[in-house]
Amino acid sequence: MAIAKTVKRWVFWTHLILGLVAGIFIFLMSLTGFLLTYERQFIELDEMRYRVDVPQNQQRLSTDDIVDKLQALHPETPHIYVRWVNREGAAVPAWAGRDSYLFHPYTGEILREGEGNVALVFHWLTNLHRYLLLEGELKGIGKTVNGYANLVFIFLIVSGAYLWLPNKLRLASFKQHLWFRHHYTNRHHRRRQWHLVLGVWSIPVLFIIAITATLFHFSWANTALYGFFGEQVPPREQHEEVTSLSLDVVDYETLFLAAQNHANSNDYDDWYSMWMEIGEHEYEARFFIDKSIGHRQSMSYSLYFDTRSPEVTKVLRKEDWSRGGQAWGTARFLHTGEHFGFIGQTIAGLFSLLACYLVYTGFMLGVKRLKASK
Repeated sequence: MAIAKTVKRWVFWTHLILGLVAGIFIFLMSLTGFLLTYERQFIELDEMRYRVDVPQNQQRLSTDDIVDKLQALHPETPHIYVRWVNREGAAVPAWAGRDSYLFHPYTGEILREGEGNVALVFHWLTNLHRYLLLEGELKGIGKTVNGYANLVFIFLIVSGAYLWLPNKLRLASFKQHLWFRHHYTNRHHRRRQWHLVLGVWSIPVLFIIAITATLFHFSWANTALYGFFGEQVPPREQHEEVTSLSLDVVDYETLFLAAQNHANSNDYDDWYSMWMEIGEHEYEARFFIDKSIGHRQSMSYSLYFDTRSPEVTKVLRKEDWSRGGQAWGTARFLHTGEHFGFIGQTIAGLFSLLACYLVYTGFMLGVKRLKASK
């Protein structure tokens, strides 16, 4: 019994001190994670503002027309994305390198240059979430600080679960730690009870969010994930830089129509958007066909064409990835909750906000305990 009390005391003080040290970074990651919950939906809604009326007796621009306009604007940038949204009158998002535009689907007029204020706000939040807004060479420092703060967060979740266990393992004791009380003697008592109750109910979701975040910060986490399936982390692709699209023979609109036909005949006739990427690999056009707006592996697939012929050269679905690659994709979308769609996003967002409250109550409880210990 004495040993158990000593262990619990050490765990408690480690939990308290690490929480106070890393709390501000955990709070920032949790808060920005909450604010990023519906990033894709808000950006999509912002682009919907540019929807146009469909004119009578007028054909929409072809994919080649969009590519030609991008090439005219950026003749030295062959790496191009064109995104068709499966909705009448939808503006056409397109990128030449990092330069982005929204085009009128019938006249080719530039409706918006750049990604728009909504996307810029979310980029700012993402940079805070990942890099603490540090730029250039300092970016790595921000990523490292957040990475180790996330490891502390994992420890706080696990140690918190251990500290939550009542000293006497009886049903009545568990009930006291699982539910709010009707009356509290003071604010400290209320904060402690809420910290315990909300903390224990948050453990499963916050643990998944935190453990999957290690994949974005540490190479050893990726090595462990792929190693679990007996695989090695795939190396970065190396290929010769494409300098021109002049050798592409087949019209891009022809390829787009072929991709549409492929989607229709493979139970993807309800696709939401279709991305065409050219200029990444020589003689290759990749179409990313997505039923959602979240790029989820289970609701999308990639289709590859040789730009010298209209024949499909490769189809890549989730089941075509290695087991390690599938696991990485699943973990990536578990982190944001998107693996379970809108409901999953909502759950992840709400528990991220709840983590902010846990940091706040933990900080207040910790400061009071430190003062008392003097």
